[in-house]
Amino acid sequence: MACVTSTIGLIFWLVGAWPVIGFLGVDVILLSLAFYFSFRAARAEERIELRHGNLRVTRISARGTRQEFDFQPYWLQVVLERGDDDQCELYLRSHGKRFEIAGFLGAEEKTDLAGKLDRLLRQARCSPDPRAV
Repeated sequence: MACVTSTIGLIFWLVGAWPVIGFLGVDVILLSLAFYFSFRAARAEERIELRHGNLRVTRISARGTRQEFDFQPYWLQVVLERGDDDQCELYLRSHGKRFEIAGFLGAEEKTDLAGKLDRLLRQARCSPDPRAV
């Protein structure tokens, strides 16, 4: 992108429209900042683990801050709320409280995750052996 912008800037400079070079430089800087913030946000992740009668949601922010939330799978419900504009929100609900998960996924991915998570939670409730899930 910098090479293309430099070539365009050189052409404008040769024609005598040298002030355009400043705007092209600002364009490259803004594009670089957009890529930087996009890649930084992509480092954020969320992990869901179901082990030995415990469901753990681990959130790692883009800055590397780690938060862990534990839930009792026997009382946990998976709730998928659909909005009017084809958007949806996925929650884990237990004891009157709800916790949003997978906020960065699209509607189809949330629907798939809700089905898989619900199936695994049902298996964990029915299985007497916690290693069976």
